[in-house]
Amino acid sequence: MPVDSPLVSHSDLARLKPEELELHLGELIRRYVRHRSADLAERVVESIETLYLHPDLGSDAERFCAYRRLARHWRWLAQRAATVAH
Repeated sequence: MPVDSPLVSHSDLARLKPEELELHLGELIRRYVRHRSADLAERVVESIETLYLHPDLGSDAERFCAYRRLARHWRWLAQRAATVAH
């Protein structure tokens, strides 16, 4: 997926394989680094949550916990970005 491709909808995220979600997540994070915004940080959180809730990761507790921690960090970034924007 090219870096400047359109953002993926939530319903489309649920259809992706974990490897595809990870690639999408990497793209979103790179996009956030270039154009910080609360909306983009929220998209990152949404992608991380979709990833850690993916049925294919159900048996990988370590990865699940790592993604949960990452989601918490990105929620904080999203809140911070929203506060700075106002």
